[in-house]
Amino acid sequence: MAHYPISKYPGANISLSNLYEIYCSNTIDQDFYYGLAQICRSIEEIYVRIYNEESSGIAELIEMQKQIKYVFIDGFYECKKITQALEKHANSIIHLETTKYTSVIHFLIPKLINLRYLKVNDNYCELKKYVIYLNHYNLQVLDLCFLPSLDIAINIIKNTNGNLWKIRIENTKYYDKAKEYNQKIHKYCPNIKYVTVFLNRDGTLEELEKIFIKCQHLEAIYIDDEIKHEYIDKFLNLLLELAPLTLCKIHISYIDRCFNTNESLKLFLMNWDHHKGKKTLHLYSNYIKINKDIVHKYDIKDFWNDYFMGMDKYNSY
Repeated sequence: MAHYPISKYPGANISLSNLYEIYCSNTIDQDFYYGLAQICRSIEEIYVRIYNEESSGIAELIEMQKQIKYVFIDGFYECKKITQALEKHANSIIHLETTKYTSVIHFLIPKLINLRYLKVNDNYCELKKYVIYLNHYNLQVLDLCFLPSLDIAINIIKNTNGNLWKIRIENTKYYDKAKEYNQKIHKYCPNIKYVTVFLNRDGTLEELEKIFIKCQHLEAIYIDDEIKHEYIDKFLNLLLELAPLTLCKIHISYIDRCFNTNESLKLFLMNWDHHKGKKTLHLYSNYIKINKDIVHKYDIKDFWNDYFMGMDKYNSY
């Protein structure tokens, strides 16, 4: 069948001229995207899946838009043409998600001066190659997975302007900077609502206490990794005595080590209820051996209250 440009289809100019979002894959003939580039000017949200190095048509489509705001990059290859095209929209991009941290992504991110949402799911362990120093004063959401070190999160957090309200850190390889990480939360994030914290190293509990005191908008804490055994009782007491009245969600990865019986769990919840003004508490865990009617099996979207689904919305493609 002969190739027929999409721009030549009857009514294409009318029906596609207001296209707002698009899913792109460079396994599709790039002429298709060149055709769209002749018509579309209003795309603000673009998802790009990269399977090879050929992406000239997608790059052309990106360049021709008035302002790209939301960008999702998933793939195995360097995407130099695409990232060069995205540089044109450096002032308008407010949301970036990527599953592979490459050199071109590394040099693009600092140019996104109005970035509000940054998610790096570093499945391929590329982050360890880079030292990241970013100054994103408008950043509101930081989501990092498979970190080689907490230094990366620390360097980003301390160079924000107090606007961060959600910080999600998962699957960190080394926790030697856990205390310093907790410290940066209460020092630089007064408006934090959802946050990952650590209680697996000396000094981390004391820093969590300061988080409870200084971060009065806190709604959810995600405790990554294990809690030091000697911290468990102190942590539970800290929740009852100092947790902000806004706190209503707690994720504890190994919750059975905090509550080894159903009775101990129920007693804690009764004590929580007796503290007037505290919201109903929702407990979450990856591993549940105790009362499953009380503790929620970890539901990532429910716990983090994700206001933007990001890459998940495209999983059906």
